Amino acid sequence: MTVSLTNTSGRCLVFVLAHETYCKALGECRCDVEQGRRARRTARSLTLASGVTSPALDDAVLVIPDIVRAVKRGVLAVKRHVTELPKPAMAATPTPTTTSPAEVSRPDVKAKKNKRGAS
Repeated sequence: MTVSLTNTSGRCLVFVLAHETYCKALGECRCDVEQGRRARRTARSLTLASGVTSPALDDAVLVIPDIVRAVKRGVLAVKRHVTELPKPAMAATPTPTTTSPAEVSRPDVKAKKNKRGAS
C-alpha cells in the first residue's frame, strides 16, 4: 500500500529515512551506497516544503518515529492510496432469477388495502 504525506505546517520539514527503521520495515535497503574502499550506507531523506504533498511513498515511512510524531502533532497529513480491485466481467446472458413462494401472486386472492390513518 502507498501513502502520500502533506506538510500542513508553515515551515519546511525534513525526515531522515533511517536504515534501522525504514529499510527494515520495507524489507529491502533503499540507502545510497558510496563506492570506494569502504562502502558506506547513507540514509535517504524526505524533504517537504510548506503545503507540499509528497509523491506516493511506501507505507513503511509510517514507522519512522519523527513522521509518527509529526502526524500526531498535526503538522503532517497522511492520505492512503488504496488499489482498486478489478471488477468482474459482466455476463453476456443474464442469469435466471428464482422467486420464492411468498413472491408468487395468486389471482384468486385479493390483497387487503389499508385505509388512511389505520395501522
